[in-house]
Amino acid sequence: MKSTVRQLSAVRAQSPDWIVGMDKNFNLLSVSEHSPSEIRSLAVGSSIELCQSLQHLQSLITKGFSFKHLPVSVGQDWYVVENARGECNEGGQHEYVRLVFSKYKNKETAFVLDDFVQAMDPFSLEAAGGVLLVDCRGLIVMVNEEFADILGIQAIEMVGQHVNEVYPDSTLSRLPKVMETGKAEIGEPHVLNGRKIVASRWPLVKDGKTYGAYGKAVLREELDVSRCAGRLPQGDVKSGRRGIKGHRPKSLYDIDQIVCHGQTMQNLKSRLLKVAGRSSTILLSGESGTGKELFAHAIHASSGRSDAPFVRVNCAAIPENLLESELFGYVEGAFSGARRGGHIGKFEQAHGGTLFLDEISEMPMSMQAKLLRVMQEREVAPLGSQDVRFVDVRFVVATNCDALSLVKENKLRADLYYRVNVVSLSIPPLRQRVEDIFCLTRHFIEHFNHEFDMNIQGLSSRAWTALKAYPFPGNVRELRSAIESAFNMADGPFLRLYDLPTPIANMYDAEAPASNLNDISSFDSSNSIGEKNLQEIMEEIEKNLIVRAMDKVGGNKLVAANMLGISRPGLYKKLQKYNLQ
Repeated sequence: MKSTVRQLSAVRAQSPDWIVGMDKNFNLLSVSEHSPSEIRSLAVGSSIELCQSLQHLQSLITKGFSFKHLPVSVGQDWYVVENARGECNEGGQHEYVRLVFSKYKNKETAFVLDDFVQAMDPFSLEAAGGVLLVDCRGLIVMVNEEFADILGIQAIEMVGQHVNEVYPDSTLSRLPKVMETGKAEIGEPHVLNGRKIVASRWPLVKDGKTYGAYGKAVLREELDVSRCAGRLPQGDVKSGRRGIKGHRPKSLYDIDQIVCHGQTMQNLKSRLLKVAGRSSTILLSGESGTGKELFAHAIHASSGRSDAPFVRVNCAAIPENLLESELFGYVEGAFSGARRGGHIGKFEQAHGGTLFLDEISEMPMSMQAKLLRVMQEREVAPLGSQDVRFVDVRFVVATNCDALSLVKENKLRADLYYRVNVVSLSIPPLRQRVEDIFCLTRHFIEHFNHEFDMNIQGLSSRAWTALKAYPFPGNVRELRSAIESAFNMADGPFLRLYDLPTPIANMYDAEAPASNLNDISSFDSSNSIGEKNLQEIMEEIEKNLIVRAMDKVGGNKLVAANMLGISRPGLYKKLQKYNLQ
């Protein structure tokens, strides 16, 4: 078997097309004269970070990865790259890293493997553990030191060989089997070279064709096994839901379920907490899918009424002839077909708690007049009864249109508008808070990993670029659906560009220039003067700089740290300080 593997792993030596040599700080020491113009334009002594095409290679090397025949795109061409051992160049300088590039013609394979590798650094949700990547022949394209340590050899000695060539004599890798079956194996206890590990293996598949496989191994004593298997540990299983009986007596979500990092939404959450404790009516406005109902639940959960009923009414979903009986209730015999014993209306169901009236502009004008009276007098009379009953209800109403415009269009009574517009919270559309897309995406990935019992670890860089470029007319609801759709299409540990719905995937533009990194501080914190002290304002500025820098580089902590002029450990401390992990 081993001799057969040796024959399969024999790869014809190929003269490199160009070479880049770097020092230990990843500054250029030498560049081949035949290198692409994008590379030749970099001055000797400049950082490799200035070359967008090669940034991720620095991160991989820093994290202990070795690679050979790893596809990388530079300009319009594809190459395979090897991080060879450094040596003395023609100028007598000793190179810490030497990157050797050769032309590569199989663009389809290159795209799939590169898409996977690009995903690993900035977007992996689980960075710990040994990592091994092989191509469709079983040749090791990339491996990290953690995996090599399990086998007791050096990572640089593994790359370029067939995976079974480097395994112990009595053991064969299951990655070729995974490529053969096309089925992932996740969270399996295993013994490798006498070490107890938990192994996960995924085929890299696109359009039914297998291009390689990815393996991950974590020593069992270092592992939370439930995470490796794609299940959240028990303490993390938090759906935010409470027991529901009858008419949903309690809110389903609290303010912690409003996921955001941007200052706009953080300020909105602060306003929510400020007004939640009082009984004033709140008007929520925002486009469909922005999370108005989530805010309504959070208002109730943050108020002194949190143990009392939370009742939701969608005014657009109830036929006009039934809406009055649903809101006010009725007594037995009130009309033909009335339920025996009568029916308690929503106003009374919400007594002591909160009544959420969604899409209030869809309520008939005649019904709006009756609602106005209830809000003013806090009294209701069920249909068919002369008894007037007092109700203690906190009203939260919502509309997906500008309420004042609805008044002008005679879709909302002016007197009702002035009654409900006591405290107004306007929720911005997702396209106006792009900085929240990253944290929302991570949140949905963790959610669907638990729901579908999967172990998706993040997005590829191309998928992330497309997400940020898409305007999301359906807002957060559409983003959630897009991630769920991608989960159903995913064949490996990362969501790739072609896993996303077509309208989003089409937003990716390979020719788009890199974003300008010089404007990360262009935001105004002067509104905080008088509300916060100087230390709090400076911390707010620092947090915003970090968030924007991380967003600009897609979460690459090494590049973000260099951009901000701080060490990577220093950045990690600040991320922990501001809860941005």
